[in-house]
This record gives sequence, structure tokens and C-alpha cells, in this order.
Amino acid sequence: MATATALLNKATSESERKNSAATTASEPDHVAELAYILWESRGCPIGSPEEDWFKAEQELASKAGLANDR
Repeated sequence: MATATALLNKATSESERKNSAATTASEPDHVAELAYILWESRGCPIGSPEEDWFKAEQELASKAGLANDR
């Protein structure tokens, strides 16, 4: 199973690739993409979609915090 960091990097790079034009994805788009990847990594279980959404929000907030510290 991939780590959350690897999944976050994958979601970020996929999002950057998709938005390489002048526009960038909004924060909810990033959360949705990562939440979907997290859900897939858990085997696409039925129910509790908020679990993946909250984890995605936390991961992105953590990454944003690290970027601001640089």
C-alpha cells in the first residue's frame, strides 16, 4: 500500500500536469483528487467518504504548512 505522502505527491503532480496552462486548480479540486486517490488505495470501500476527504484536507494543509516554512 502506498503511503499518504506518495499519494499526495501523485495527486499534486497529476493536478499540476492537468493545470499546466495558465489556470490552477482550486483547493477543493486538490482535496477531491487526493480524497479519490486515498479512497482507491483503501480498496474503494462503500460508505464513509468523509474519512478520505478529511485525511486529504489534513495532508494538503500539512504540505501547505511545510511550503510556508521554507
